[in-house]
Amino acid sequence: MNPLDTAVQQEPDAAEQDVFVFPLSFAQERLWFLEQLQPGQAIYNMYDIVPWRGALARDALERALAALLARHETLRTHFGVEDGHPVQIVEPAVALPLALTDLSALPAGERAAAAQRLAIDEAARPFDLGAAPLLRLRVIRLAPDEHLLVLTIHHIISDGWSMRVLHREFSTLYAAFAAGLPASLAPLPIQYADFVIWQRDWLAGDVLDRQLAFWRAQLDGAPSAPLDLPCARPRPAVPSYRGALHNFSLDAATTRAVRAFAQREGATPFMVLLAAFKLLLARYSGQHDVVVGTPIANRTRVELEGLIGFFANTLVLRSRVDDARGFRELLAAVRETTLAAYAHQDLPFERLVEAVRPQRALNHNPLFQVMFVLNAFDDTGSRPADAADDGRDPDYREVGIGTAKFDLHLSMIEVGGRLRGIVEYATDLFDAPTIERLARHFTTLLGAALAAPEQAAGSLPLMDERERDAVLAAAASPWAAEAAPPLVHRRVEAQAARTPDAIALRQGGRTLTYGELDSRAERLAHALAARGAGPDVPVGIYIGRSIEQLVAVLAVLKAGACYVPLDPVYPEQRLAAICADARLAAVITAGATPPFAAPALVPVDSDAPRSRPALAAVQRDALAYLLYTSGSTGRPKGVAMPHGPLANLIAWQHDTAPAPARVLQFTSLNFDVSAQEIFTTLGAGATLVLASEEERRDPAALLRRLAADRIERIFAPAAALQALAAAAADDPQASVLALREIVTAGEQLQVSPQLAAFVRRHRVATLRNQYGPTETHVASEWTLDGAPDAWPELPPIGRAIAGARLYLLDRHGAPVPDGLPGELYIGGCLPARGYLGQPDQTAASFVPDPFSPSPGARMYRTGDLARRRGDAALEFLGRRDRQIKVRGVRVEPGEVEAVLRDAPGLREAVVVDGPDPAGGRRLIAYVIAARGNDVAFDVGALRRHCRTRLPESMVPALFVPVDAMPLTPSGKIDRAALPAPEPAAGAAQPDARPGTPLEAALAAIWREVLKVERIGLHDNFFELGGHSLLATRVAARIRARLGVELPLRLLFEAPTVAELAVAIIDAELARATPAELGALLGETAGPDTQGDCR
Repeated sequence: MNPLDTAVQQEPDAAEQDVFVFPLSFAQERLWFLEQLQPGQAIYNMYDIVPWRGALARDALERALAALLARHETLRTHFGVEDGHPVQIVEPAVALPLALTDLSALPAGERAAAAQRLAIDEAARPFDLGAAPLLRLRVIRLAPDEHLLVLTIHHIISDGWSMRVLHREFSTLYAAFAAGLPASLAPLPIQYADFVIWQRDWLAGDVLDRQLAFWRAQLDGAPSAPLDLPCARPRPAVPSYRGALHNFSLDAATTRAVRAFAQREGATPFMVLLAAFKLLLARYSGQHDVVVGTPIANRTRVELEGLIGFFANTLVLRSRVDDARGFRELLAAVRETTLAAYAHQDLPFERLVEAVRPQRALNHNPLFQVMFVLNAFDDTGSRPADAADDGRDPDYREVGIGTAKFDLHLSMIEVGGRLRGIVEYATDLFDAPTIERLARHFTTLLGAALAAPEQAAGSLPLMDERERDAVLAAAASPWAAEAAPPLVHRRVEAQAARTPDAIALRQGGRTLTYGELDSRAERLAHALAARGAGPDVPVGIYIGRSIEQLVAVLAVLKAGACYVPLDPVYPEQRLAAICADARLAAVITAGATPPFAAPALVPVDSDAPRSRPALAAVQRDALAYLLYTSGSTGRPKGVAMPHGPLANLIAWQHDTAPAPARVLQFTSLNFDVSAQEIFTTLGAGATLVLASEEERRDPAALLRRLAADRIERIFAPAAALQALAAAAADDPQASVLALREIVTAGEQLQVSPQLAAFVRRHRVATLRNQYGPTETHVASEWTLDGAPDAWPELPPIGRAIAGARLYLLDRHGAPVPDGLPGELYIGGCLPARGYLGQPDQTAASFVPDPFSPSPGARMYRTGDLARRRGDAALEFLGRRDRQIKVRGVRVEPGEVEAVLRDAPGLREAVVVDGPDPAGGRRLIAYVIAARGNDVAFDVGALRRHCRTRLPESMVPALFVPVDAMPLTPSGKIDRAALPAPEPAAGAAQPDARPGTPLEAALAAIWREVLKVERIGLHDNFFELGGHSLLATRVAARIRARLGVELPLRLLFEAPTVAELAVAIIDAELARATPAELGALLGETAGPDTQGDCR
């Protein structure tokens, strides 16, 4: 016989029982555990605030409560621990004091607000699970015939169904006692204890196995991380469970439409609303595997229907939302999933969590973080007979107590023929405007889905026309664009005419005045024109960092041509490929002959020919430069940038942030920021100070340059900026710099404590965080000023510069609402002409702008993801594709993979990015040997192979040999499943130990910087993941600990501990006194050297 059938025959009389102790139900165990984890919380308080009209008979009220306590054991239950296990204890009798608060003496206009505050405080007061009853009732008197009843009960002895039972029975009992009649409730056939004992006996064996098998299959591979919803704040390590409510309503027509559509589709209103909610979550998060929890009454037997207790179970409903399909198909899938879950509802959620074993974390619930509930009834029938619900009173039921159990909890209820919604949300994560938008978007999306159920769900609107217009308006710049700003070289010419004797360029001890710069560039421009240079004609510049390089840039622009940087530090093969692709008319040199086949060579100091050909008139749409970026196909892409966008940028920056007296020229000519450095400075009459290659690579040397030349503005990528701040922290005695402004771009800026300290110490007034790909140059800016300690750790990228339009679009090309992630498209006057000689790539990336009022306008598809904040500033979120930013340089992994696959002995290569010990990201290459190749990997050979074809910034920091690449079920490479790299895997001689204290000290420094546990004497610094920025940290620590001024190049020349120790000794022999040398050789082991060496 079923255990519950046996219990049905029992009719216990609570008044005659002794204390009764029994286990907790599975659901109760979880709530009990959460209470132990964070005691004294009101998270699981259930409450109702009932307005009551008419006289209140206190005696009848007290008798009704006493009858309920006697009738239901759960109302006399408290919790304890026996033999290390939680138990529930039923007392034979308990007292429930009736609290009464009289507010009738307050002015009439103040009573409702005072009552609401008091009710919220009462409902938010925690229970002590060790003391019965876990139920409270407070009566608030507003007038002799007007009261509020505040009923609070702990969820561990109740659920939503129980609240209705309690209301119904209380109403019946009160009415009877107020009329002088006896109680008329039928005896209960069983109590909650019977259910607990039955549940534990029944849920075992085959029953349990079938339930577990279903749910394991249902949740196999389900995402373990929370949905990536647009949060106002990062998720805390430990949640506070603070929350708030937002209330909204659907109109009667939409409510009727929900019912009608459900009926036509053979579904329920719950399924229709859940499908719409899941679609909204998919649109908000950009994720298609959506898991939502929903409660179910779990009273599948008739004898359970009249009990008060915690019976409710939680079902986990998982859907794969394909937004290319229609809402009707989504509803059908949700219906199938829901019905299957109903058929397997008996497995307690707690047992499901134990079985599935999801990744656990204190800061979010297991399996799901979003809950959906539909109470599809008009609940006034379950309330006391004298309860008021006539619309004249505030709806106290929709007032929260400031808690939230989940990230989001959407509850819907039908009242008076209209669906009303309540969103309970965690204020740790969300702010009110975000949730208000979410409710508005849910309403719009639901209406659109019902009106067009066959339309692709991803293209259904979230916004109404008014909101859409506002979003498009926010895409424009707050700055007005200059109608026809002068071309950049014309600005320099005008400045040279005004201040010919002012210093334009400085490099070390060399200077060039504006007059000299203009004169030299003019002569060279005529020489170029004589060789055919003119509009859209590419001219290469094969000159290293120097004054001559900048003379060449200005000369090319004067000639009307476009310049193409050919950096002498680049590999020969890459330079040859650029030269061939660009079809250069000439190459400007400064003595060195290019190591590749080049057209006519033009010395930078060439005189103008006697014929002095006229220089071409330059239009705004003529090309200014051609810069090559990494290409996903393995072929670099030449970005063809016209004069117009560059002139617009320089004009905007001149208007918003005029150049100070001295500006550092830091960026390589290969990158677009160099043009900004050059022309914002020279177009304003300031001095541009050139940093040497050594200074660019060594932050300590760069600090000395900034101090020596009293530099007031620098442009630097975020990684270089962090390295500069770290170097400054290593030298606290250095003098305060004259630096007043920093402009950074190229990768996401992080305001580290070191950077904030640098800004504070050197009294930097402004940090400008700019954003823009090579295809548009700078497109947005966010200015940080004031106290750096108040700056956000990840500042936004700001708003569009003058002349720009920044759109955030979904995968269907529709604008996304504020707060939601979208792909960033850049329009206005900024987009480049395209990619030289690659029409298909150009057409894919430079697309028509359907939102612009200008005919023929285009916008550039960046592949970057962002979202717009309430203040219209953009936050950068990452990439849509595999493109990576490494120390400010854009890298397409496909290009690096193509080079690696050409390496001898390799069959396959996959390149990903990973965390860099210096901060930011670094490249990691996973490689598979060709079949039959049993030779151990030579990491040095692989690195040298890459350096023949790729710039140093694109050479992987680590090479990880693997036997096979992990695959997804669809057969694609599963990059997320690649093994974590072991930085020390490339050690040359793992057993070699240091023989001197100097070697031990160097090994200790390497271990700290590289963040590896052991360093071998012959391990190559760069093969262990080192790079130029980390090398600067090694040099700084050597300087601080050993007192040795280490030239940065020495680490490149001597990249092992053994070689570096010898190099240091050789260098010190020529400088140090015998005593200093003895100290270096014998007393330099330094702190914490254990474990540094193998």
